Amino acid sequence: MAEIPVEKKSSMTWLWLLLAAILAALLIWWITADEDDADPVLAETPIEADAGADPMPMTLAAILANPQSYIGQEFAGEVSVAGPLTDRGFWVENDGARMFALIIDEPREVEIDINPGQELRISDGMIREGGEVSDVEGVPLDDDTLAVLADQDVFLIVDEDNVEILERP
Repeated sequence: MAEIPVEKKSSMTWLWLLLAAILAALLIWWITADEDDADPVLAETPIEADAGADPMPMTLAAILANPQSYIGQEFAGEVSVAGPLTDRGFWVENDGARMFALIIDEPREVEIDINPGQELRISDGMIREGGEVSDVEGVPLDDDTLAVLADQDVFLIVDEDNVEILERP
């Protein structure tokens, strides 16, 4: 019997499968990727109060001008700390307006030390109605803090985990 050399053709199927898998992965990444360059929602970003209403700017000045419209709204932005401070409260300023802020007191591994003159970035804060306040998490509020809250139409409440002290040169 004669020996006939059979040469196997080189198959490029594996290359096409590899390219298809890479293309599919890139397509999925492109569709599901977050916009890394997008700025976080800050205090100056307008928010909607009602579906049909004009957007209201979320600045401390706007909140203090019309406090009832902002109760229950989330607040995020950069603010300056103004004194005096209480055990769990402090005054924050933004665009010339001043509002009282209250920290939710929950156990934390590393406590933050907030002092007058510091710049803070607050995320996921909540605008709450002032006056008699009794449903705040954590250690009971001291008399100085309760007295300040009683005089406020609204105040900002925020968890320590959502407060970042900004380092300024």
